[in-house]
Amino acid sequence: MITPLLETKHHIPSLRPERVSRPRLMERLDAGLWRDHAFTRRLTLISAPAGFGKTTLLSEWARDSTLPVAWLSLDEGDNDPTRFVTYVVAALQTVQAGVGETALAVLQSPQPPPMEAVLTVLINDLTARRSSDHRAEKPPPRGVYVLVLDDYHVISTPQIHQAITFLLEHGPDNLHVVISTRADPPLPIVRLRARGHLSELRSTDLRFTPDEAAAFLNDVMGLGLSTEQIAALDARTEGWIAGLQMAALSMRGREDVTGFIRAFSGSHRFVLDYLLEEVLDQQPTRIEDFLLKTSLLERISAPLCDAVTGESGSQTVLTQLDRANLFLIPLDDERRWYRYHHLFADLLRSRLEQTKRDQIPALHRRASAWYEQNGLIAEAVSHMVAAGDIEQVAELVEGNALAMMDRGELKTLAGWLDVLPEDVVRSRPWLCIAQAWVLAYVGQFEAIEQRLQRAERALLNQDRRRDAEHIAGHAATIRGYTTAIEGGTRRTVALARKALERLPDDDLRARGVAAAVLGGALKETGDLVAAAQALTKAVAIAQSAEDSHVTVTNLCDLVRLQIVQGRLHKAAATCQHALALAHDSARQSGWRLPVTGHVYTHLSRVLREWNDLETATRLAEEGVELCRQWGWAELLVHGGIYLAGTRHAIGDPKGALDAIKTAKEAASKLSSHFVGVVEAHEARLSLAQGDAAAAARWAERSGLSVDEKLSFQQRLQYLTLARVLIAQGRLDEAARLVARLVDVVAAAGATGYVIETLVVQAMALHAQGRDSQALKVLERVLSLAEPEGYVRTFIDEGAPMGDLLQRAAARGIKLSYVSVLLAALETDAGSRGVQAPLVEPLSERELEVLRVLATGLSNKEIAETLFIAVGTVKQHLKSIYGKLGVHSRTEAAHRARDLGLL
Repeated sequence: MITPLLETKHHIPSLRPERVSRPRLMERLDAGLWRDHAFTRRLTLISAPAGFGKTTLLSEWARDSTLPVAWLSLDEGDNDPTRFVTYVVAALQTVQAGVGETALAVLQSPQPPPMEAVLTVLINDLTARRSSDHRAEKPPPRGVYVLVLDDYHVISTPQIHQAITFLLEHGPDNLHVVISTRADPPLPIVRLRARGHLSELRSTDLRFTPDEAAAFLNDVMGLGLSTEQIAALDARTEGWIAGLQMAALSMRGREDVTGFIRAFSGSHRFVLDYLLEEVLDQQPTRIEDFLLKTSLLERISAPLCDAVTGESGSQTVLTQLDRANLFLIPLDDERRWYRYHHLFADLLRSRLEQTKRDQIPALHRRASAWYEQNGLIAEAVSHMVAAGDIEQVAELVEGNALAMMDRGELKTLAGWLDVLPEDVVRSRPWLCIAQAWVLAYVGQFEAIEQRLQRAERALLNQDRRRDAEHIAGHAATIRGYTTAIEGGTRRTVALARKALERLPDDDLRARGVAAAVLGGALKETGDLVAAAQALTKAVAIAQSAEDSHVTVTNLCDLVRLQIVQGRLHKAAATCQHALALAHDSARQSGWRLPVTGHVYTHLSRVLREWNDLETATRLAEEGVELCRQWGWAELLVHGGIYLAGTRHAIGDPKGALDAIKTAKEAASKLSSHFVGVVEAHEARLSLAQGDAAAAARWAERSGLSVDEKLSFQQRLQYLTLARVLIAQGRLDEAARLVARLVDVVAAAGATGYVIETLVVQAMALHAQGRDSQALKVLERVLSLAEPEGYVRTFIDEGAPMGDLLQRAAARGIKLSYVSVLLAALETDAGSRGVQAPLVEPLSERELEVLRVLATGLSNKEIAETLFIAVGTVKQHLKSIYGKLGVHSRTEAAHRARDLGLL
């Protein structure tokens, strides 16, 4: 569900025919974009008190500009960072379709990423669209954007100021920001000024000159004042446009204009109060009543005004006010939406407080009801808060909390919950559940249980049995989710099943989450059949709810299971199905589902196994970037692991380490369970890159033992331990461990892990010199792997696997498949600058001699160690040198290490 946006916030305010043209300021604005004929200035700041014509000037300049201008009128509701950035990107899309789509997509996630990450995506997008030459003397270049942020003074959220600072300091040279504000914002203005990146207009610049004042008073307002009268009034107001406007309105129809001007003096506030009274006193009672009652609205339209005033005919009143220039600013060309001049609205509200204080809560309630009926929930809650009706606020929050989370507006929801008194939240079970969901999404697990217990206690006090079951279902779902993150699989299974028993059939969102949690937990216990059933059910529930986001997420969970089962073709097909759903959703809504990155990383894992490294790497990199922007740590863990694998395969060791570091950082935000998974992958990567010492340190820290009872959940860690033992030469222990592990993963039906474990078992047997047994294991694993096209699982083992595959080929074992693997191994070795496997493998005795030789023993010592004659040692050395293509002991040892023989 997409958050409704007020399109009028992106409309450049309409120009009044009765206005004073100000070419000197228009030229200043144009000049502020360029420096040395290049479009390199970052910011134009228009800072002045209310009533200096900032918006009027900007709207005329924007409409006349030859450059594309994206406009955003800000209000108090834009202090939510997610909401703010959404409106900024939507503004840019009014001048360039499609810009910022990825940035918008990541804002829909349950855990929105840091704003700098979102802005980085936007900056990269804008940069990619710029033309090669941004010279001022040429026609407007393609891909140049001017972003106007009007009324920026309403923004008080530090995160938004930080985001704008990031955009100004790191933005592309094809973006220029224009900020209109009543006071200098907390931005690096001094630094931008010193670097020549700032253009400024202030109150001294915006004041009417005597000529402009004369044009306004006589030509626009038609007062027919003398030169002396204009000069006196201009001196009194110091060129303050609002003061001149209100003075002109007050002078209309007056006989003693000179006396009025003479009496016109005082501070701005005094003048404004005086003129407002003069203006309002001249209005019919009906108009004054309308102005006061609608003054509490940030934006006004006829239907909204009808609802608030309780009377019809608001469109006629708005038209009259517009024609009378009564501080009403049209927000669209159709004049359906307006706003009052801010200062005028402030004073109207002050008068409303003085004269109709008892009516204000009811007016806010009416506004809230209208906004709620029109799907603008944030505005509805804002007015209900202003009305002071805490119970109604609670009702609105309860009814919309889950939908807001699905749209990624967690900060707004959290703000609503903070407004409510603790006793109100504690007394409403669903508010407690909403708080718990928010905490679960943002990863603050330690505070969740207290909220859940409050919800349960509140229901006991209210004796609401039906709600009790529903609340219990949500509580079990949330507890199951957090327990799964912490690695508690069996408790997770119990909680998820409890949730599905208690959740009502029509709560599809919670049931979909519970079913997915159950499937993931069952997978980790080794019950893959039940896991498949649960995940298939989770997908079906999400599809019945027509929720593309949850459907794609659950399909990705199913893909992970299919990979564990060794069903690579099925996993690829499921990924394609998920991508089709994601793309359909994007076409219909205009929003790219952020979970698309999750699909990319899983598909990259399959393609890597099939040795399509170019596509796998591209998808993994794009997927990790999307996951990083989205901010869901769990997905970033998996994505970083998969990306590390692809980068290692293409011969990018540093890139692989960087990717595993990304995964490790994300895991540290989740639980020790996730950290343990990543560290096992890191140890395997260390082995592959020749850092056996780092892998050995991991094995020691892990606390794993060869002879302890093996758990399916720790299959990865045990398999990594076996690899470390082989590297350490502890071959008997390694062989014993993998033999037991094969039984564990085979019993679960985890064919994917059976294949990998058998490969490691074959390597262990081969290293022991037990090639006959190694070939039997290899024949078994080839039979399992061939139908699904496994490649990397074999060739990642390098030269020792090449040696074993050659022996298999010599015996006619799976000859066509083995030939494919040998060809892939040779190509892989060549592309990475590694020497190909030996054409003629070393015999078992030659391997024994080679291993002893590498320790530095003499020929005599080798003979004594192996109980053979010195002459036999010399014969073996001659054969070893010939097969390795070397001429010395040192060269033999180096070559053997390169081939993985040592």
